[in-house]
Amino acid sequence: MKSRFLSLFLAVIAATVLSSCEDHHASQMLLLINGVQYDIDLPATDPVDLKTLCTEFDAYIQVVNYTDFERIAIDGGTMARSSVTLPVPELSQDEQITIDYKTGRLTGTIVLNTLHSGIDRIGATGRAVVPGDFYLSFIFRRLIMKYDNAGQLLYYCFDPDAKDGTMEENGFWDFKKHTYNGKTYYSYHAPDPAFAKRAFTGYNPGMRVLLDEHYRPLKSIHAKASRDGYLPDGEPIDGHDFYFFSPDHYILSLYVEREVQGRLKCVSYLQEVDNGEVVFDWWSTDHPEMAQWGDYTFDFSYDYVHFNSLQVLPDGNWLCSFRHLSSVVKIDRAGGTGDIIWRISGKDLPDAQSFSGEHYVTLHEDGTLSLFDNGNGHTPPITRIMRLEIDPETGEVKGGGNLVPTDDYFSMACGAVNDFGSYFVVGWGWRNGEWNNRLVTEHARDGREIFGLRHISTDSMANSLSASYRCVKY
Repeated sequence: MKSRFLSLFLAVIAATVLSSCEDHHASQMLLLINGVQYDIDLPATDPVDLKTLCTEFDAYIQVVNYTDFERIAIDGGTMARSSVTLPVPELSQDEQITIDYKTGRLTGTIVLNTLHSGIDRIGATGRAVVPGDFYLSFIFRRLIMKYDNAGQLLYYCFDPDAKDGTMEENGFWDFKKHTYNGKTYYSYHAPDPAFAKRAFTGYNPGMRVLLDEHYRPLKSIHAKASRDGYLPDGEPIDGHDFYFFSPDHYILSLYVEREVQGRLKCVSYLQEVDNGEVVFDWWSTDHPEMAQWGDYTFDFSYDYVHFNSLQVLPDGNWLCSFRHLSSVVKIDRAGGTGDIIWRISGKDLPDAQSFSGEHYVTLHEDGTLSLFDNGNGHTPPITRIMRLEIDPETGEVKGGGNLVPTDDYFSMACGAVNDFGSYFVVGWGWRNGEWNNRLVTEHARDGREIFGLRHISTDSMANSLSASYRCVKY
């Protein structure tokens, strides 16, 4: 009798313990997907937006608290260990990754959106022919994207905060592809919260984020101390441009407050860094004549030059664009003097070649100069895609003009043009008004559009707040 009672007692205890174990379940699933962690409360009732994903490489998915679950299956395949690689054939708001799980008595499904639901839908028309991919960045959104010639999204990184989609947000700017010793790198400009109070319209104080060939962060780059001692180590850099020689050799641009003719102004500072050492730097303050070049279309009382692009020329010198001067300037880097070798003033040219508030200036081997002429100073304001014939030794403009009939299209800021000779690619920057859905287009030599990426939305305000900073092709 005593034995039977003991057996019954032990059975009750065992059942109670088992029931207690089954009632105990994980309160979260901790996921690591391509280097980004997601702490997902269980049960998960809403889809989870991923911040980054690509189709070029398998997604690496790790369940950090794998041992808290009796069963996990990703897209129907049961996980035998804590991590798995998964091909991602498409990035779309209509495509999801599912994770079925069991923990204690709790079973459920987590749905991962392959494309973040906060990203505006973009549509493609035609098919591009220039080999390469399109790289997109946005003025007011912390978003970078990469598309192929068929208009398929290959990669994105999106890190929104409470200000996303407003003019108070400084976005990820200037997404680039680089190559060095046969290896691929990527980079983009990200705002640095430590310097957010220094921002003003057109200035995004931050850092350059360098990525490896799998889009994994390698390092974040800030400025080094200037050679004259005025600027300390660790200062924020400007997001307009970045020139890459190698992962340890590059040119940075900065906006710095400094005295100009007795007044504090925002000046341009360019810094070449090689293996942690500043090997050359250039201050606009060393060239007092620049203070007299202002284009009265713009308010240059404080931000008096507004640098926005740099090219290292075959002779080792630099070609720079200064928006508030409507000027293209060749700077002596090869001789180490920093002297201004020549200047092209867009306001002093005949109407057919004139430009105002330009972006993305490039000198080509055939002696042509391409630029995105925002056209702020034209009457009426109109944006033009320019190819000018110049003398590379003197900067004399001999001819050329607009490549694309743009009718009354006006992009007041940002923009880019890649001139490939027989074809050219235009990133349309920021248009504030109706029909402002253009992101990037590819054109034949005669100006005919053969490919385009555009916002699908017809909401002009939403499209304005999702305007591109720079769309280029590599």
